[in-house]
Amino acid sequence: MIPRPKPNEYPTYFETYIKLVKEEDALKTLDAGILNMQVLLSDIPEEKENFAYATNKWTVKEVIGHIIDTERIMTYRALRFARGDGQELPGFDENSYVKNAHFDKRTLIDMAHEFSQMRQSNIALFKSFDEEALNRKGIANKNLVSVRALAFIIPGHQLHHMSVIKERYLK
Repeated sequence: MIPRPKPNEYPTYFETYIKLVKEEDALKTLDAGILNMQVLLSDIPEEKENFAYATNKWTVKEVIGHIIDTERIMTYRALRFARGDGQELPGFDENSYVKNAHFDKRTLIDMAHEFSQMRQSNIALFKSFDEEALNRKGIANKNLVSVRALAFIIPGHQLHHMSVIKERYLK
């Protein structure tokens, strides 16, 4: 079990994501996220895969790719901090990542498969952390964050973007 973090374990801007996680155990939400993503992606018609709801907004594929990239980065941070690595980690420019990823050349089926495999691997990693590791903190993007908070930020970020897809892309 990974219990909910305290507000002093993460920057306030992550509160939005953490509040979206209704379970008190991050592992349950991480696990449920696999099926939730599969269901969402199976509901997206082919003609909407490269659709953006407004100028300068990402397409559906780009949003899914952003979820995947962000989870990788957040999990990398969790691994570094859990292992006691005290080195400060940089932020990242999500727009640059999306621009250089060429998600439009991929299929949603391929991206769904990648997400599922990545999430299963990340769940195994988070399950391997003991209480001491989960409580460790580090600096990322000039902000203090705990491993435990990252375990909630990851699924909260996914839930946020899945909601955006449903509300702005699929209506």
